[in-house]
Amino acid sequence: MEGAPTPRGDQGRRLLWGLLGTAGVTALAWLLWGKSGAKSALLFGAIATSIQLLADRLARRVGVAPTVDRLKVYAIGVVLRFGGVALIGVAAFKGGEAFSPPGAALGYLGVLLPLLYLETRLER
Repeated sequence: MEGAPTPRGDQGRRLLWGLLGTAGVTALAWLLWGKSGAKSALLFGAIATSIQLLADRLARRVGVAPTVDRLKVYAIGVVLRFGGVALIGVAAFKGGEAFSPPGAALGYLGVLLPLLYLETRLER
């Protein structure tokens, strides 16, 4: 197929959207919760981007698209993404005053959800 994006091109798009999303949620968290909110959003935006890139890479190694019909590949992504949510809980418990749980949640979900939407668009 001429003009079809390559797997590397798709990863580049995910990375670009992840970086842009992380910058956006970090700025918003700075306005809402100050420095600690911005640091938490930045960290968890980067984690969300990394998880998306890793989930796609692992799914491509298996060789099939991650859909509900193919539960093994789908489960890889779900477990990785749930691990990111668990990290928010761990950081909230251990982070002390320098950590902002709302900033972390905004960073993680504010980057992960658009990347999940992008993933569904790229699989078509």
